[in-house]
Amino acid sequence: MSTDLLKIISKEYNDLLDTGEFSDVEILVGEEPNTKMLNLHSCILKLRSKYFRTLLTGSNRISKTKNNVIKLQKPGISVKIYEIIIKYIYCGVIDLASKNTRTNVMILIAANELGLTELCDHVEDYLLQDIKSLKQNFVLIQDVAYNFNHFKKLTKFYESTFQQDPSLIFRADDFTTIKHEILLDLLTKDKHSLKTIEIWDKLIEWSVVQSNGLLPSDATTWTVDNISTFGDLIQPFISHINFKVMNPSDFLRKIKPFKKIFDKDFYIEILEYYSFKTCSHSQQSKQSFALTKLTKFCQLCKKISSTDFFMYNYELLVLEVEMDR
Repeated sequence: MSTDLLKIISKEYNDLLDTGEFSDVEILVGEEPNTKMLNLHSCILKLRSKYFRTLLTGSNRISKTKNNVIKLQKPGISVKIYEIIIKYIYCGVIDLASKNTRTNVMILIAANELGLTELCDHVEDYLLQDIKSLKQNFVLIQDVAYNFNHFKKLTKFYESTFQQDPSLIFRADDFTTIKHEILLDLLTKDKHSLKTIEIWDKLIEWSVVQSNGLLPSDATTWTVDNISTFGDLIQPFISHINFKVMNPSDFLRKIKPFKKIFDKDFYIEILEYYSFKTCSHSQQSKQSFALTKLTKFCQLCKKISSTDFFMYNYELLVLEVEMDR
């Protein structure tokens, strides 16, 4: 019986929210072009939210307009999220199961901003029930841990999971949303266990999204301008990628098409290094003559003014050595 009565009360508050009857607060939420005016009730807002209690009472109280209505703007929260939160404030109900992890994280952040402590605890606990989804959205969870460390449970989950497997962030479904400075930090400190070629592929994937439509998803179709755009995006990362440990065939197949984005001396240095290091001890006797010729050729071509001529012929020699193995 008591449950039925609570449902009736919840429905009546929901009707009040829908109709806006007796409202004395107007809140413009969202950002252009996606905004919406919500007609709300100050007594309910003050009762349910610490944020609104502070905003609408005492010395902080905002003066009413001539129509006896308080007008506010809240651009930092989307219309969708704000409506979910307001319905919770009025009706005491929220359906997290019908929403994806990203939406629920946005609800968590908005609830925190509005001082809804009990809702924050509820959402945080709900999120932690689906570890698989948190790992799929690991960049988002990292962002929450970095910027909202008072979400203790999520922060603890992020820190322990990242410590166990730093490369998880590269495999996350939302990897392409990672911020430039965070990605640079991961590569600078070598916080991953991925192969160099895997890092390169991930940088291509990340750059396609960061280019805002300038780069086609298929890198094999890129034009000279596309490659130049790609080079601008990943230039800060290049010096932190250990190209010298790559398989030569991977280098020639995946990196060579983008050689124009590299500093020429740096590119030559990589070719010199890996072409010799990848020869095993047992192969050295078989290939020593070819490699000696390669060394002399390299030293000679560095003195030639036509760098392009050197690059082309040097790469062919490296390919010959690789194919002879």
